[in-house]
Amino acid sequence: MKYPSIHSAQTIIFYCEKFGFKNIVISPGSRNAPLAIGFTSSSSFNCYSIVDERSAGFFALGISQQSKIPTILVCTSGSALLNYYPAVSEAFYSEIPLIIISADRPGYKINIGDGQTIFQQDVFEKNILDSACLKQDVNHNYSEILKSNLQKILTSSSKKAILKQQKAVQAYNEKTIVSLFKNSVSGSKPVHLNVPFEEPLYHFFNAPSLSLSFNIKTTVPRLKQPVFKSHLIKKYSKIMVLVGCSSPGLLSKDIIKKLSFCDNIVVLKETTSNLFHKSFFGKIDQLIAPVELQENRNEIFEELKPELLITLGGMIVSKKIKSMLREHRPKSHIHLGLNTFNDTFYCNVDHYNDSPNAFFEIMLAKLKSNSFYKKTWKELASIRNSFHRKYINKIPFCDLKVFSILESKIPPRYSLQVSNSSAIRYMQLFDQAPKSTVFCNRGTSGIDGSTSTALGASLYLKCPTLLITGDLSFFYDSNGLWNNYIKNDFRIIIINNSGGGIFKILPGYENSLYHEKFIETRHDLTAQQLAKMHGFKYSKVSGNIGLKFALYNFFRNSSKPKILEIKTNSSLSSKILENYFINLKKS
Repeated sequence: MKYPSIHSAQTIIFYCEKFGFKNIVISPGSRNAPLAIGFTSSSSFNCYSIVDERSAGFFALGISQQSKIPTILVCTSGSALLNYYPAVSEAFYSEIPLIIISADRPGYKINIGDGQTIFQQDVFEKNILDSACLKQDVNHNYSEILKSNLQKILTSSSKKAILKQQKAVQAYNEKTIVSLFKNSVSGSKPVHLNVPFEEPLYHFFNAPSLSLSFNIKTTVPRLKQPVFKSHLIKKYSKIMVLVGCSSPGLLSKDIIKKLSFCDNIVVLKETTSNLFHKSFFGKIDQLIAPVELQENRNEIFEELKPELLITLGGMIVSKKIKSMLREHRPKSHIHLGLNTFNDTFYCNVDHYNDSPNAFFEIMLAKLKSNSFYKKTWKELASIRNSFHRKYINKIPFCDLKVFSILESKIPPRYSLQVSNSSAIRYMQLFDQAPKSTVFCNRGTSGIDGSTSTALGASLYLKCPTLLITGDLSFFYDSNGLWNNYIKNDFRIIIINNSGGGIFKILPGYENSLYHEKFIETRHDLTAQQLAKMHGFKYSKVSGNIGLKFALYNFFRNSSKPKILEIKTNSSLSSKILENYFINLKKS
């Protein structure tokens, strides 16, 4: 291993190793060379070079999404750091741990007209869990520091005084690094460490030049919890469990079975919940959206709303369930799990950071099943499912038809990554195979970074990865394919309707040149040349028969990754989806 002569760089690498951080995503540059060379020369780390910083950020996020361990992001000084911002904010709101380490110019070289210099400290402000700036090593090329000591970094020019000052700098830096790393691990969110480096940057030793002390024992902070009054559970005859974005295994098989037997508990699950049971209710928008169009909507919603709402997991995709529960509020709202939860439903949520399994074990022991609540939802679901099948069978080729075909043709062994915004909303209208997993960047719900996230996630997974994306999301993150770590079993399905089709169904849409150009962003692009440039096998289809045949070959083993581009008509797709919900009302 090559050990950087800059003590702060050597210290960072040392603590990354001791914390067990394995994955390092490096954005090439010069100022970060002490870290880049130090990390890559060590057998303790898996290092990935991603040129585009925005892509690198989401690539790292994808790795952490699956591993649940902080991935290290390393960049040079200047605007490179700002390009991480979309991924940092997504990680913050999705509660995914990342550690961003930005190399910086010495303080006295900032704001004097030098290139690649910005104010990097606290650049992410409120969209990050924690941030810190290390003190500059004063023993590294201190003669250069003396020449431009504008910020009085050195308190004295004597060698003895410099050594004493360096000892204090080292103690501060070690304490700061350990504290920041602990916060990322325990808080499952991104943190930022800014590090000023004086030149020379390419000076290394073959052995450590430091002896470091460390204490990396981490503890998970516990929230102050309200007292769980289990005896009060008995009074609720209508309980809704709503599960948002989560990884597989959130609930044990035993708890799932017990929940399924309770007539006064309905479990509503998002596509991204990765929770499966035949008695649980998916396709939430399909159930609720038609009610909004009915004259007696308030009466129906009052019947469907819970007295007690229990939420698990992260962000909720469905706008319909948010609207229903905000307008028809439950008496109480409890959120379970370590992840934080906002007061999404304006109901003064109580947060229990105990295991959901432990909570339900206590609750279900006190609960008596004596309600028609689940029966009401079952009857509604039965009606909706019957109409859904009939409607899907009669519609022409469109976006909705595409997703209905994908439902039955995607092999269950695949892990699905779905882009925002139309793609994930269409997915919400269909059941997923129990052996599949579904992930989506719902922290900020942006279209940026979906491809890069999927590629990062695929590295950690043993099963193949499928990205289902819209055209705008795919082209927006096309630099994500500029990547040397793409596995041969990686697959991309692009539903290309030549623009942002979702905007056609939003309130206030007008069929005008203004909307087409500035809202929908109409285009005539295809992925064919991108596929060729990045070494993907490419095929393009339009039509039911062509799609079914293409999918048969698409999932077969290959020596290259594959892209399947599905061409649909935006206007037709939007109209069919609009009529879908209108006709559901009549069911």
